[in-house]
Amino acid sequence: MREFLALLRGRIFIFSCNLTGKNVKIGRGLRMYKRMKIFGEGSVVIGENCSVCGIRGDSSQYTCLETLSPAAVIQIGNNAALYAARLAARFKIVIGDKVLIEEAGIMDTDFHSIARDRQAPVSETEDKCRVMVGNRVCLGARSSVLKGTTIGDDVIVAPGSIVTISVKPGCTVAGNPAKYLTSA
Repeated sequence: MREFLALLRGRIFIFSCNLTGKNVKIGRGLRMYKRMKIFGEGSVVIGENCSVCGIRGDSSQYTCLETLSPAAVIQIGNNAALYAARLAARFKIVIGDKVLIEEAGIMDTDFHSIARDRQAPVSETEDKCRVMVGNRVCLGARSSVLKGTTIGDDVIVAPGSIVTISVKPGCTVAGNPAKYLTSA
């Protein structure tokens, strides 16, 4: 019954996205166990058979996908599981297939400068800031993936890690800033 309700909520969510006219495309089989909010004028693409879940014991946690400009893109592959994930794109975030994001954040921007005017950083470009996450990646709870990083296939990011470097396929990283624990 729980699975049926999650699929039903997924279909209702897809229908409501289509009604609002947002630039959101979601594949079949979306299962929503918890809330998901999509903000912004950019485009969001979610693959087939994805799950949107929360964190056990904390009903206030939900998944949030935000595009910070009309040209921003968030693309999530097939069979992804989003557990209270937070994604914010000014340019582009691409997530591969069979990815687990557990209460983690991914952002491709610093959001604003540290100057008093707090304007968007002028030095940021898509080439320097886009974030790419490979297939079968696991992002542990309370980890963050920052702008300009590429994470290869089959990578494990330990809980609480801050990823500021690109990570080779098949590795495990941990820490602040994240460093290699194992390599392929």
